[in-house]
Amino acid sequence: MKTKALKALTLFTAFLALFSGFLLLQEKVSGQAYKSALAAMDSYRSQHPEEHPRFLAVVDYSKPSYLRRMAVIDLKNGEQTFYLTAHGINSGDLYATRFSNTPASSMSSLGLYKTLGIYTGDHGKSIRLMGLDGEMNSNAFSRNIVLHSADYVSLSYIVMNILTLQNPRIGRSNGCFVVSLQDIDEITQKLNQGAFLYAWAEHP
Repeated sequence: MKTKALKALTLFTAFLALFSGFLLLQEKVSGQAYKSALAAMDSYRSQHPEEHPRFLAVVDYSKPSYLRRMAVIDLKNGEQTFYLTAHGINSGDLYATRFSNTPASSMSSLGLYKTLGIYTGDHGKSIRLMGLDGEMNSNAFSRNIVLHSADYVSLSYIVMNILTLQNPRIGRSNGCFVVSLQDIDEITQKLNQGAFLYAWAEHP
């Protein structure tokens, strides 16, 4: 009896892994997010013509966290790569629906950011960010809102949440943009210093 139950559990776990894998194959950033990001970057560059970024990252917080909702765009050739990214723990559960620029809020902030370079911190390789959008994210640097990686941004974390009868979300941060351990090297290589990142939501 125990053997049958174990086999059933193994098959169920495998099914969940396959289902979660299917979810993770989806790449989704809305057209409105792209449009808003490009408009914000162009507006900033009109005031700072010395800026010549190679990459722009667009995070679409209107999408659930199990989707690859961060697009990194090569502005020279238009190529895009997509990544999972977490939102702040107080911004919501599966979806980010609340945002704040307030210190210690543990919420994500929207708007345009500039990357300031790579450093090694408590979460390993990370990128410092400077908020460029006034009241929306001006406290990003003082709040220590950065881009870093963590093990809770992963397929295994989604499967664990499903097995414990929670929704299929990844983990959440204290407001930082958090990506997977497997993706951090590629992302930091692209964004590094002088790139832009734009966080968007449909109904902030």
